[in-house]
Amino acid sequence: MLIAVMSLVCLICGVSLAGLSLRYPGRAAVFERWSGICLVLGLCLLGAALHGART
Repeated sequence: MLIAVMSLVCLICGVSLAGLSLRYPGRAAVFERWSGICLVLGLCLLGAALHGART
């Protein structure tokens, strides 16, 4: 359950950072980089949570 919550938090952070990159174009590269990292981490954690729930 904890992994699923962490996954959701990472995905929300990734989307929020992507939105910030639109609002602040001067820092867009930094926001987009961290957005991608958060989204990939969130999807990996989601996969782990789904695998753990199946077994």
